[in-house]
Amino acid sequence: CLATLIIMLVGDTYTLINYVSFINYLCYGVTIMGLIVLRWKKPKIFRPIKVNLLIPITYLAFWAFLLIFSLYSEPIVCGVGLIIILTGVPVFFLGVYWRNKPKCVNRLIESMTCWGQKLCFVVYPQGGVAEEE
Repeated sequence: CLATLIIMLVGDTYTLINYVSFINYLCYGVTIMGLIVLRWKKPKIFRPIKVNLLIPITYLAFWAFLLIFSLYSEPIVCGVGLIIILTGVPVFFLGVYWRNKPKCVNRLIESMTCWGQKLCFVVYPQGGVAEEE
């Protein structure tokens, strides 16, 4: 989020759209690859929608073409897009991977979450069993 704000202040909108579109293409492709891997490694799990594997494989072929073309035509934009994605790695390690955090870090994370929920008018249900319909 901070990197995006800095880019918005420094760069123009066209460049920001290019960064985001490269990141989106990358994430979509990784998601589809995950779908294919799960179909082979765990074929028996429940899937509400099941499609022929030819569809995601065809999508991945087009995705690879778009990604390679983007990397070839605009390598700097793609590199900055990758850097933007990699800014999430420290956040993952601090917020998710690190299990035994000190109480002060947990309080800081909780207060930032509360502040973000108030800012965006979003509230995650507290306590109780999640409702399933």
